[in-house]
Amino acid sequence: MKITLKSGEEMDDVVALAKSLIGPADLAVGGVLNPKAAARLIQLVFKQEFLSKITTEVLTSLSQEVAALDMARRQMVRVPEGQRPDEGEFASAGVYGCILNVLPIQLFPSVKLSTLRANKDNPQILSMLETSFGDAISRDLVDLGFNGVSDDNVGANREAKFLRLNKGWVQVARDAADTPKVNIDPATDGWIESLTSIVNAADDRARRDSVLIMNEADADDYGRELGVPITGVAMRAESPLRRFEGRPIEAIGDMPRGKVLFTPLKNLVHGIHTEVKRDKAYDGRARALEYTFDMAVDYEIAVKRYTVLAE
Repeated sequence: MKITLKSGEEMDDVVALAKSLIGPADLAVGGVLNPKAAARLIQLVFKQEFLSKITTEVLTSLSQEVAALDMARRQMVRVPEGQRPDEGEFASAGVYGCILNVLPIQLFPSVKLSTLRANKDNPQILSMLETSFGDAISRDLVDLGFNGVSDDNVGANREAKFLRLNKGWVQVARDAADTPKVNIDPATDGWIESLTSIVNAADDRARRDSVLIMNEADADDYGRELGVPITGVAMRAESPLRRFEGRPIEAIGDMPRGKVLFTPLKNLVHGIHTEVKRDKAYDGRARALEYTFDMAVDYEIAVKRYTVLAE
């Protein structure tokens, strides 16, 4: 873990701090975070406002089944005493559940020498950096969760490749045969008519618990359509402008414009593997402490028929 700089002048400023940012106690073999340190980072990620509302799974393998029996209906049966239930009488995780297949992703943040110097005597620097990295990871994970279109990592530029790191919930719903699809044209029909058609398409068993997940700008347009003045106070989640016929509207900036998901929030699943790799190295020429985070994630919808996709 020793960091050697070419410039002796810089060494006194950063070595003590840099060595403490990831201590040996945090690491297992090969730069893998020990369970406590990995859990701390994962907890920071899952504290993100939206991720804390959905189903978040921490996986110990690259593929794991996620049961959603809490959303299942009419699963109870009667089996005579002395007989075993047959296959059709078991609660079906195939219908009420999904399989997460996590794929690797990386983040390469850097801390400039000026930042290290400014904080060399700051005992909170480690906590600050952990929070900052956790925020950066969670922002990208939410963005990918709504906008990811594929998992082939092929693209003409960095942004295009980002959108193809993994399929997000919109794409999963688009690909699912038993997810109801609704065509909407809010510019012509208005949001009230569009949202009405979305709610009407929902499975009766999921309608009561479902929320309308919309782009924040689209939710604002709906509020204007109601003819109610929009203010900072009125746009809070409990505002009538953030509800449709009593149903909550989850306004998300990362949700694509012109698209709506109508589903119970817990029906959206996000998984992350417990093994997180974190490496660091000081680049004397770039004058920055460079981190590498390596983890594996996936997105799924537990019960496809309980989600309506409108486009």
